[in-house]
Amino acid sequence: MKKLSLLLASLVTLFLVACSNQKQADGKLNIVTTFYPVYEFTKQVAGDTANVELLIGAGTEPHEYEPSPKAVAKIQDADAFVYENENMETWVPKLLESLDAKKVKTIKATGDMLLLPGSEEEEDRDHGEEGHHHEYDPHVWLSPARAIKLVEHIRDSLSADYPDKKTTFEKMQQPISKNYKPWTRPILKGFLMQNKRVL
Repeated sequence: MKKLSLLLASLVTLFLVACSNQKQADGKLNIVTTFYPVYEFTKQVAGDTANVELLIGAGTEPHEYEPSPKAVAKIQDADAFVYENENMETWVPKLLESLDAKKVKTIKATGDMLLLPGSEEEEDRDHGEEGHHHEYDPHVWLSPARAIKLVEHIRDSLSADYPDKKTTFEKMQQPISKNYKPWTRPILKGFLMQNKRVL
């Protein structure tokens, strides 16, 4: 029985060493992101320089999510952790206290962006659920102009943390912003016309 235990322990050790060597040979960054918009923007900017993981799956509200010990361990083992804003992922400030800032680079996607005043979010009233109130509106990815700023800040943050990959980040970011820009014009025009009518 003792020999079997030693054999199993040896096999587990070999497996972990193999995984570690594979990760080093891969040469890619390991980036953990919170919810889908942040994941998608980060994945597109990082390109093939990183393995980007999504933490919060579909059907879970980012502000209601509570990271499991397994999720926390995954973040602690990552090279970088990207989240949107503490007004959306309200659990992040507590999580950051447990992270080693020297090991895990933390990127707040909104950066120093000024957020608009929040409002009550409507939930499914048929199920008796209450709405959720944000002091500031963190849904910045819904605005094409602000989505561009999100992408650019992710690019700049990754470039600052990993300057050897800066050229790739800049190259991958450009088409994302280019695709969003045509949508900013009609929205801005509609906003100006609406305010003109009010005045």
